[in-house]
Amino acid sequence: MNRVKTTSLLLVGKDKEKEYFEKYFKDVLLLKNNREIFEVYQKDIFSTIFLDCDSRERDALDICKKIREHDHKTVMVLLSQELDKQKLYKALPLHLAGCIFRPFQLEQVENVLFNVNYELAFLLNDAVWLKEGYHFHTDQIILHTSTHQEIKLTKNELKLLNLLIKEKDKLVTEESIEYYIWEDDSFETDCSSRLKNLLYNLRRKLPKNSISNNYKLGYRLIHV
Repeated sequence: MNRVKTTSLLLVGKDKEKEYFEKYFKDVLLLKNNREIFEVYQKDIFSTIFLDCDSRERDALDICKKIREHDHKTVMVLLSQELDKQKLYKALPLHLAGCIFRPFQLEQVENVLFNVNYELAFLLNDAVWLKEGYHFHTDQIILHTSTHQEIKLTKNELKLLNLLIKEKDKLVTEESIEYYIWEDDSFETDCSSRLKNLLYNLRRKLPKNSISNNYKLGYRLIHV
């Protein structure tokens, strides 16, 4: 398999496990328990975290949940001797790359690392991050959910989203949007009702409150 030698791993585990994963990752920082993660974790430094689901120091899934509150980019994997159904159900919404069971089996390890590779390759593309892990890939011109599911957009919805992304953190006036979408038609026809309908439909496909507006000043897309 292609090894993820371009990324750094934050690993909660044992010395032998660190040695094991050093052949797959560029750098491996070993922690003794989950409690230490927040002392060293920074989402722009460690692109991958392996958490110890067997650790009694702090619940791995609670840490994953806390990280996901503000970070949908970091790839996370659980290490465990076993994972009961209750923990499995709790893990599902957290979008983890998998679970590696102890003692490690090569086939299972490489299957999970394949997922890690996929996630990293996907996330390294030029992406604009929105609320709740939604992201728009400017090179592919595709909007995705936090679990990389594509959201279908109409031609005008795509044009509107592109404009709001291009004008990051700026208020875009209704007149500017109407001209960008409908060009010269906006001078000859009242497009306000069409714009309201377009905004309504796009907002339905984005997380709640993703597009803010200031009365008579314009609209702004909320970035993360």
